[in-house]
Amino acid sequence: MSRPHFMPLLAPEAAGRGLGQRAVRASAVISGRMRARAAARQAQVQFTCLAVTCSLDGGQATRLADAIVRRVLHSGCPVGTVVLDLGPVTSIDVEAGAAILSVHQRLTAIGTRLRLAASACGLLDGLADAGITQQLGRDAIHPSVRSAMLAAYAALPGPGLVMGQIKSALDTEAEFITL
Repeated sequence: MSRPHFMPLLAPEAAGRGLGQRAVRASAVISGRMRARAAARQAQVQFTCLAVTCSLDGGQATRLADAIVRRVLHSGCPVGTVVLDLGPVTSIDVEAGAAILSVHQRLTAIGTRLRLAASACGLLDGLADAGITQQLGRDAIHPSVRSAMLAAYAALPGPGLVMGQIKSALDTEAEFITL
């Protein structure tokens, strides 16, 4: 029997021989897979859809940041993205712009991204005039809640597949924020 290189012979009961080595490798692979699944479960990011119920004038805008951050902190699990539906808001004044930027800064400080759903006709121009588009980025402002949720899921690492969990998340209604 010729060998191309020197290899020591192992006794039949040695750990590195036969089934013992295969069992060690198999358990390492299985434990690695279990760790990867546990890490993936922990890395799953929750998305929260919140809707403004009234216009942001008359002192309402100052309480917006407190209400949103309070909701995110009391959710019980880490929130990766907040989609804020600005449904009844038709224009952005200086106070409302400052409140939205305050929400953005406070959420960024706790590791949460803010996306806006601005469905009113002139609201996109008002957000740009108030400087919100420059602060949040153009990719954070969307024409509907559904497009904001799709963009949030598309930003996640991994393949961009629309599965049952994503479909059900797209069909959920936004939770109303009471100021």
